[in-house]
Amino acid sequence: MFGSLWQWLFVGISPDQMVNENDDIDSISTLIKITQERELFEKISRAKKDFIHIFSLVGNSIAYDKIEDIHGPHKGIKISQGNELQSCPYQVLDIVRDFDLNTGLNIRVLYWWGRGAYLLVFYGTNHPLLANQSKLFKWLKVKSFDLCNTGLWDYQGIIDQKKIISNNSLTLELMKNHLEGELSFQIIKPISFENYNSLHYKLIAEWEELYAFHLENKI
Repeated sequence: MFGSLWQWLFVGISPDQMVNENDDIDSISTLIKITQERELFEKISRAKKDFIHIFSLVGNSIAYDKIEDIHGPHKGIKISQGNELQSCPYQVLDIVRDFDLNTGLNIRVLYWWGRGAYLLVFYGTNHPLLANQSKLFKWLKVKSFDLCNTGLWDYQGIIDQKKIISNNSLTLELMKNHLEGELSFQIIKPISFENYNSLHYKLIAEWEELYAFHLENKI
């Protein structure tokens, strides 16, 4: 019976799968000790809740009428989170939520642990704002946005591997070439902050600037 149980527990699992060949006993012991640090995980849990709380404050302060003003087909404000974006936790606030590849507009705040806070804005291929390329370009330059140069969801590529056209390098010609290509049009900028309060106020300020620009240029 015990032999059968042992076989059932370990069937299909080779020693290479159970222990990475690059690991040694000391490193495994260190990892085990980390998993036993209760206070550490309590702090991590509290930090996650704090970021969700900040995102909730920001979301609740935004009137739906303003979202309707700049993008009628939006799907409402949404907060989400996870633990395994390249092995790190993350929290997301989608303010204007519409990833339609043709006419969509999405304004997203991403807080990615180990990296920082980022503001990402996506425009569908035929979003009216993309028609006035000269004005859009000037706005991107003034507001210090970089242009993402990889897939829409490739955050590792965008943030870790810098698959972007940086604001300093961005020209009107490069932006036009990007619009004529196959990649989605998404821009990004880091949001620096010193504490939770400064993050809260900076996100509100960024939203107000985005709202004003999109309302002014709504077609």
